[in-house]
Amino acid sequence: MQDIYTGIVSASDIPELIFYGATAVFAVIMLIHYIRSEKPVRTALCGMLSGTAALLLLNYFGGDISFLPEMPLNGFTAFIALTLGVPGVAAMAVISLIM
Repeated sequence: MQDIYTGIVSASDIPELIFYGATAVFAVIMLIHYIRSEKPVRTALCGMLSGTAALLLLNYFGGDISFLPEMPLNGFTAFIALTLGVPGVAAMAVISLIM
């Protein structure tokens, strides 16, 4: 008899699901932080701009510096940079160094 859960989620998908889940949790935490700050729009814009600047710097200069990875520009990395800012970009860099 075939198990009804076979093929729904494989073992190789679990780290990816954990990563997406953690990203969603951190996005909610950052949204709460932005809302609770004294100047929410200014705080959000500063976080987004600094994250975008860090992502662009890592994209352009990451390959030239030997210990930094070159970070591709795509929708996912842009979402992380805009949502989590510099800590999100740093986390992506560390994860790409480990992998």
